[in-house]
This record gives sequence, C-alpha cells and structure tokens, in this order.
Amino acid sequence: MKLLTNIKLAASIALTHMRARLKQTIIATVGVTFGITVFIFMVSFIQGSNDFVKAVAFEQSPHLRLYNEVQTSPQSVLDKADPHVINIVAHEKPKDILLNLKDGRQIVQQLQQDPRVAAISGSVNTQVFYRLGSSTINGTINGIRFEEENPLFHLQAKLLEGSFQELSTLPNSLVLGVGLAKRLNVKTGDRIELTTEKGNNFSVKVVGIFKTGMTDIDKQQSYASLNTVQRFLEVPASYITDIKIKLHDMELAPEMSRELQDKYGFHGSDWKQDNAALLEGDSLRKMIVYGVAITILLVAGFGIFNILTMMIYEKMKDIAILKAMGFSDSDIRWIFLVQALIIGIAGALMGLVFGFLVAYGISKMPYHSDVMITLDHLPVSFSMVYYVTGFTFGILTTTLAGYLPSRKAANVDPITILRG
Repeated sequence: MKLLTNIKLAASIALTHMRARLKQTIIATVGVTFGITVFIFMVSFIQGSNDFVKAVAFEQSPHLRLYNEVQTSPQSVLDKADPHVINIVAHEKPKDILLNLKDGRQIVQQLQQDPRVAAISGSVNTQVFYRLGSSTINGTINGIRFEEENPLFHLQAKLLEGSFQELSTLPNSLVLGVGLAKRLNVKTGDRIELTTEKGNNFSVKVVGIFKTGMTDIDKQQSYASLNTVQRFLEVPASYITDIKIKLHDMELAPEMSRELQDKYGFHGSDWKQDNAALLEGDSLRKMIVYGVAITILLVAGFGIFNILTMMIYEKMKDIAILKAMGFSDSDIRWIFLVQALIIGIAGALMGLVFGFLVAYGISKMPYHSDVMITLDHLPVSFSMVYYVTGFTFGILTTTLAGYLPSRKAANVDPITILRG
C-alpha cells in the first residue's frame, strides 16, 4: 500500500514537471509516436508484400516433387574393369537413362490413399520448340490430367480465355501462357507448330491462354493432355516424369520427401529447396525493416534521455528540497521513471493507432499490375504480433532512456545543492 502511495505521489510530481516543460514533453512523445508509426507501417506493408509474393510462388510449385535426374555413373567403365588401380576419367558423359518414373501411375494411386496428401498429380514435362512463321521459341510443355492438376495449382482460376477441358477432347491441343502467346502473336483458335527434342513436328491448336503472374512460367510454358504429350514423345501410356504433391501440412514436406526418396529410389525436392532464394530474401527484408525501426526508436530514446537529463539539472534544487523533506532515493527515481513511462505509453499507443491508420489507408489504394493479375490493392499484413512487438519495444526503449537519468537524480546530495 505504501509503495502504491509513493508511486501515486511520484506520478503527481512527474506530471507537474511535464506540464512545466510541455513543449519538450510533446517533442519526446512525438518522437516515440513517429518511431512506432513507421515500424507498424513498414513491417505491415513489407510483410504483406512478402506474403503475397510467397503465396503466388508457392501456388505454382508443389509441396514436394519426385522425379528422375540424369547423372554421371558413380563408377566408370575402367573402374569396373580394373578396380585395383586408380583410374582418372575426364569429361565423363552422363548416363543415357530415361526420365520415366518406374511404376509412376501405381505410386500416384498409392499416395492418393496417404492421409497427409491433399492433392497429387502425375505428369510429363519436356522441352519443346514452339514455331510460327520465322518465330522459334524454346519452352516447356506439361502433359497433365486436368482433374489431377487443377486441385494442385488452381489452373481454372488462371485461365484468361478458352478451356482446359478441351485438352482431353481435342487431340493436339494446347493451353499457352499469356507471355508465350504474345511472343508468338497467337490467340485461342490459332494453330502453331511444335517440335520435340527428337525433331518430330506436330501442328497443334491453341484452345486457351492462362496467366499465373510468374513471368518465367507465362513466357515459356504450355499445358496439353497427358496422352497428347506421350504421343509427341512416342512413349507408352505409363510414362510420367514428375509426381507433384500438395500436403495438408506443408511443413511435413522435407521429412516426407526424404521418406519417399528412400522408399521409391527417385530424386525429390520440397518447397523449401525450390524456393530457397525467395525465403532467404524474405529473412533479409525482415532484418532491414526491424533494423530501421529499432534505429528510429533508439533515436527517440536518446531524445527522451536528453530531455530528462536537462530537466534534472534544472530541478536540482527541487530534488534537494524533496530529499530534505524525507523523499527517499527510490521516490526520486520513480518521479523521473514515471515521466519516461508516461511518454513511452502515450507515444506507443498513438504510434499504434497512426501506424494502423496508415497501413489501412495503403491497403485500400487500388493497384493494377499486368504481372500480378490477382492484385487489385496493395497487400498489407495486419498481424497482431507487429502491434504487440511495437508497443513492447517502445515501452522498453523509453524505460531504459528514463532509467539512467532517474539514477542520476536519486544520487543528488541535498546538502551540497542547498549550500550552493
């Protein structure tokens, strides 16, 4: 009870000091408010942008993928012929192996029963040349079963014109990426020539155009039915080169990828490996945002430190009189600590409000992009974590800025001051 009474008295004296130096108090509070506002705005906007870019990128990549990879043989012919000597073979050619996944369709059917799997698709992915007149563009064609691929990548929502369903009913038909269609200057209903790696030529009809928002995909890729691509490659109906999987919990992908590689003997990758550069960039951007915000708050903290230090020098006689009247060192420390806390709490709360208003205003700004087709407003994240972090850091900074001057005030010797 006595502690509360002392704090209440210290708060009353602190408010009197702050009113006496109202201009400096307002400047210190505005400094904290500005720091918290900038922190909330920056972290909300940058994290919102990161979340949007990651959502677009992750939507175009499976959580894990199984495939075969062309590699050099671990043992050369000379090693097999004479294993007891050291053989050095330079520029060894990779093994001539098929990229086909053995028993791929049976594995797809088995994994469809796995409770961790949300969607799965077996497909054929190969390099081709798209040709129209004098234009020849290198790209990739994906042979898919639309009913399997659509739950993985939401293809129907990315279709600008035409139909994916025609792929299964119309032989030799393609759905092109919008960038690829522009480069070839074709639209739905036009025909183009397609050349495989073996040099086989086919006349194909464009039955649709899609747009993912990922430039590399839109400029190079097309979709055809699985049967069409298998016929282009002259391979049997069991031939597939990729098994793509989306999980109910994407964090399980690295562990499940290792499990499936050991079980089936294929190569594999998960979404963390496929998007390593994107995830690393996200971490760097967060470090920059927090670094800038912390710097701003530290500058505001130094402002509070200077104001309280100046106030102590000006109030030396008042402090000496208070100590002569029986105020303890702790009471004097509380007076200046309360001033810092009031400035910190008021500044942090106003910073949260202004930060939210600025972030909300930014989120309502219309934004049109030819690349990001699903983006109509600037992306902003309103996670409560940022507001709790900003408020906590604002209070800690101002408390530390006020603690050092309060210790100086508590150590004032009243006899020396009163004697002049």
